[in-house]
Amino acid sequence: MIIYQVKTPAMLSEFEVTTILKHWEVDDWLNFTLKEFNERFADSEFHLLTDKDSNILCVTRINFDFHLELNHVVYRVSELVGLVSVEKMKGHAKRLISDVVLNLKNRGVECIGFCESGLRPFYEKCGTPVLYDQAHYLKEKPLSEEFDHHTDDDILDITLSAHLRNLLTGLNKENIGYILFED
Repeated sequence: MIIYQVKTPAMLSEFEVTTILKHWEVDDWLNFTLKEFNERFADSEFHLLTDKDSNILCVTRINFDFHLELNHVVYRVSELVGLVSVEKMKGHAKRLISDVVLNLKNRGVECIGFCESGLRPFYEKCGTPVLYDQAHYLKEKPLSEEFDHHTDDDILDITLSAHLRNLLTGLNKENIGYILFED
């Protein structure tokens, strides 16, 4: 039996946090304490697939502290990040994406994601609209050392409104958008 769950950082057990950080493979985060984890991801929620013994099969994070500036207007949208399956090729990531999309749509939450071109086939199999090569037209403001959008090629329309999707589709060399970071 596979169980879909949504948890705030504070709801995650120490074992779950350790499992998530291990599979995210971000060296700077591996030794986070629970307090550091909760502070770092305070504006996030975690979407999980677990087995009957509460072992994480797949996880992604929804970041609610994400802002885009498009055509001089700031939009607050959520961002899907950190999608990882503990075991590959089991269909867990596809299932989790489906559950996340349904959850966010039911709550009226707009959500964006990003991916490298090599992951296009996966997201297309999930039914996620891919805005090809549009991530190249989003720049950082101000420049952030943590965010490396240069590896991303595409924008993922997880649950965007038609208005935001059209704005993102319209990005080009003359019409750049910005990902805003707090100073």
